[in-house]
Amino acid sequence: MALVADIPPVIPTEVTHECVMQTAERFDLPPRLIYAVLKVEGGQVGQKVKNTNGTYDMGPMQINTIWLEHFGDYVTEQQILHDGCVNVQVGAWILKARINESDGDFWRGVGSYHSKTPTRNKAYQAKVYQASLAID
Repeated sequence: MALVADIPPVIPTEVTHECVMQTAERFDLPPRLIYAVLKVEGGQVGQKVKNTNGTYDMGPMQINTIWLEHFGDYVTEQQILHDGCVNVQVGAWILKARINESDGDFWRGVGSYHSKTPTRNKAYQAKVYQASLAID
């Protein structure tokens, strides 16, 4: 059994194009969509932003801390916060899950990455769509 002191620290790593492409393939998502969400979220490796409800959004894809319970022993908060590729993979997993649960409405699923509240969902859809148009 490893002690916390035995676990090596997470060395901060940025998001790479290779990571986005591999993640897109793994989760069957358009790379342009991942890049658009990254742009809209505007997060950075190591960034942790407190929300009004007491949760935090972490890293490049601004993964909310409520998702931590879903990953248990597989992914740590430190990995999500400091490893750009892990952050993108977790964000893509959430994005794909939201799209899958949207009964075939791709854009509603994309909007649900941010919120299931209809007005917030639609606004997020529009932001991501606009961001996707600006990606080469």
